[in-house]
Amino acid sequence: MLSQQIIDIYLKLEGILLDSIGRAVGNGVGITLDNLAQWRADKLQAASRLQREHLQTVTQATRFANRKMRQMIRETAVNEGVRVEREIRDRLPNKSVVSYSDSANIANAILTQDIEALTRLELMNATMLKQSSSIYLEIITQASAEFVVGDITLTEALTKTAKKWAENGIPALIDRRGARWSAEAYVNMVVKNTQKNVGNKVQDARFDDYDVDLVEVSSHAGSRPTHIEYQGRIYSRSGKSDKYPPLSSTTYGEIDGIVTGINCDHRLYVYVEGVSIQRHFPYDKKASIAIYKESQRQRLLERNIRKAKRQLSILQSIDVAEKDLKDARRIVSHRQAQMRQFINKTGRTRRYNREKIVET
Repeated sequence: MLSQQIIDIYLKLEGILLDSIGRAVGNGVGITLDNLAQWRADKLQAASRLQREHLQTVTQATRFANRKMRQMIRETAVNEGVRVEREIRDRLPNKSVVSYSDSANIANAILTQDIEALTRLELMNATMLKQSSSIYLEIITQASAEFVVGDITLTEALTKTAKKWAENGIPALIDRRGARWSAEAYVNMVVKNTQKNVGNKVQDARFDDYDVDLVEVSSHAGSRPTHIEYQGRIYSRSGKSDKYPPLSSTTYGEIDGIVTGINCDHRLYVYVEGVSIQRHFPYDKKASIAIYKESQRQRLLERNIRKAKRQLSILQSIDVAEKDLKDARRIVSHRQAQMRQFINKTGRTRRYNREKIVET
């Protein structure tokens, strides 16, 4: 619940920023080539006021997000700690170790995740603030240029340009390769990766406290193709076992590796020779890949629906002609119809919460 609240904060923030850009740009009604220069000057002069408004909006969202993030980290740590403790105690009932609350390994794990997660959120806040100003200026510049050289009104040019930016969204990160991460994609990655890291770090900390070496990797259908060969097997954390391969022989620990990878649902379980019974086994590779491809297709359809809804929202804030709003609503309906066809064909469960945009 907390993770979804953090995601919703940033989806709502993006919507507020885009809608405020739309209101600040306006619909350009009554602007001709004769008064275009004055219109541009007025809009450019308003940029600093809009940036101050955006700074206040981002700052307010940041306070909520940071508090929720810290809370999520601690609740995730406690829940994982309870689960791991119960599992280890079930297999090693007579082992005496430092308590969870007194474990230095646990304290270090939580502190590390606090710093990493809040640093990532701060980077996202700064990027969204900067990019929101850039988008406002881009809409003014591009629409003016199309109005001058094209056979369209300024209203039509603004509508066209705003639709493009609404489709793209406000970048929350521009990585070293120049790739632009949408707010939706990046905050999802940050939240899920933080949860994953907290769980893994707490688990590793208790494994270290109890000197656990052998672990079983869970398995499930539809896993990433690169994870299929590693799931449902037993490994040695130290690599010193003569019977089981080292965990380091897998992709464990990598950013897209098994268990530690972003959006990876695999996890480790304690395995004690002579006590534990293996519960997870490899899945058929062909069937697993087919299920994985279906899940990726569904994620794409969900993103397309959200993009269409975001586009409709910014056009409503600009106050464009009813015809343009009808076209935008038609796109939403078409993409929802595509989802219904996909669900009927595959029998997968439709996730309506993944298709919504947060109301501003």
